[in-house]
Amino acid sequence: MNSKPTIPDVREKQRAWINQIRDRFGETYAGIARKSGMAPSTVVRFMNDETATHSLSAKTEAKIAAAFNVEPAAKPALEPISDFNRVPVIGYVQAGVFQHGFSQDYSSEYVSVSPDHRYPNLPRVAFRVRGDSMDLLYPEGTIVLAVRINDLARAPKTGEKVVVIRQTNGDQEATIKQIEIKEDGKVVLWPRSSNPEFSAAIVLPSMADLVEMPDNGCRPEYWIEGVIIQSIRPE
Repeated sequence: MNSKPTIPDVREKQRAWINQIRDRFGETYAGIARKSGMAPSTVVRFMNDETATHSLSAKTEAKIAAAFNVEPAAKPALEPISDFNRVPVIGYVQAGVFQHGFSQDYSSEYVSVSPDHRYPNLPRVAFRVRGDSMDLLYPEGTIVLAVRINDLARAPKTGEKVVVIRQTNGDQEATIKQIEIKEDGKVVLWPRSSNPEFSAAIVLPSMADLVEMPDNGCRPEYWIEGVIIQSIRPE
């Protein structure tokens, strides 16, 4: 793997570049600076002071390039990300369709994503979004990555997007909602959908009802299993 260029490397490239401009356009170092809208000493000292160790700033380089209609000394390179993680896709989220939520911990499909340094030690799982129940934020085909509430060890905050499970007659429906916590403690789960069928919010009495297992071990109708922390979608 190539190492990053050091300041001396960049400095030498810039000096050679300015000399090319000087020779091509018949300018002096002072003339190059003046034509670029800078004090002559900016370029003269950079080129003539052999004891200097700095390189030209990106702004200065851009001014010279624009003044002479040339390419910058070195086009910035995109650094490859080498520390991708493989995250399992364990299902999909879609309003009105039976799903298993986070209970499906095996996968035959994975997505490669960069680490999320906000949650460096938390395992992530991924879901594909189907339908339009959350299309104002996550169009169909988006892959969302989530961490479990139990791993996060805190309750969701207003504005966060959460994976909500609804249990009806033993079946579980997994979908995504945006959470809002009211001053009186009530929790509102918003669909953020362009479809009027999904426009109604779910209002629940408290956060405890959503994230804590009741003493009797029986889940309520709704509970939150995870918080969405990343998404992958086509532009």
